[in-house]
Amino acid sequence: TILASRFVAGIRTEVEVWERKLALLSEVLDEWATCQRNWMYLENIFGAEDIQKQLPVEASKFTKVDKFFKDQMRKTNAQPNVLEQVGKPDLLKNFVQSNAALDEIQKSLEDYLETKRQAFSRFYFLSNDELLEILSQTKNPLAVQPHLGKCFEGIARLTFDDNQVITQMISPEHEEVPLSSKVDPNEGNRKGNVEVWLCDVEDVMITTLRSVFSEALQDYAVSERTDWVDRWPGMVVLNASQRYWTSEVEEALRAKGASGLKEYHERLQKQLEGIVEKVRAGNLSSAMRTTIGALVTIDVHQRDVVV
Repeated sequence: TILASRFVAGIRTEVEVWERKLALLSEVLDEWATCQRNWMYLENIFGAEDIQKQLPVEASKFTKVDKFFKDQMRKTNAQPNVLEQVGKPDLLKNFVQSNAALDEIQKSLEDYLETKRQAFSRFYFLSNDELLEILSQTKNPLAVQPHLGKCFEGIARLTFDDNQVITQMISPEHEEVPLSSKVDPNEGNRKGNVEVWLCDVEDVMITTLRSVFSEALQDYAVSERTDWVDRWPGMVVLNASQRYWTSEVEEALRAKGASGLKEYHERLQKQLEGIVEKVRAGNLSSAMRTTIGALVTIDVHQRDVVV
């Protein structure tokens, strides 16, 4: 630095003044940049009315910081001289206080998101920004649609009727399964509480699949297998098929022992050939091809196990 030079003696006082100015400049700009970065992130969040209502204390704190920051930026735009701006009394102190307030707001925001994740644990699959996108639009139940695939592996979206009532679930393969009971996100304590009605949707999904699975098992017993696979969702087809394989293997062993398994092996071979013929016949939807591809793999394994 200049102060370390042996020729500084004649201008030492001026150099020391500039050193203090530059040190202040560096400190103010660091705090300023930090404030701007945090403000830019939180401004989008607290610009949403729903978030303001759910976090009123934090929203009030952010409003104060927002007013200070915008006011300072207007003054800087009107007088863009860096030394004059950073030399203003208490500017550094105000930025330090603003950054402390923004840190508190972010901490409260993290705690708020954690309460939502504890209420509906599948929110842990979403990033903070994705969850905030949902929570900032609690009046719009359809805001969850882009994020359902992360919350539920086998669900691409839900079907909402004209009254925003949820009537069915749709898989990534475009299979549609009507829910056993409809879910109204705007009814009672569900309204505005996305974590509440998503829990209800999850419960109805489970109840629906249990009911569909039970009906599919009954239908399996009285239908041709090649026709049966057309009438039920893929997951149900795969599970019900294995359920029947297990019970039929046990029945064959109890009835005739090893010879019973040999007879059952022939039956499995015919079932497999029937499914293969169905594939060769064509006219299968994309979802059905996916289901049958998995079913053939399982059928081959089950046939070989019986041998």
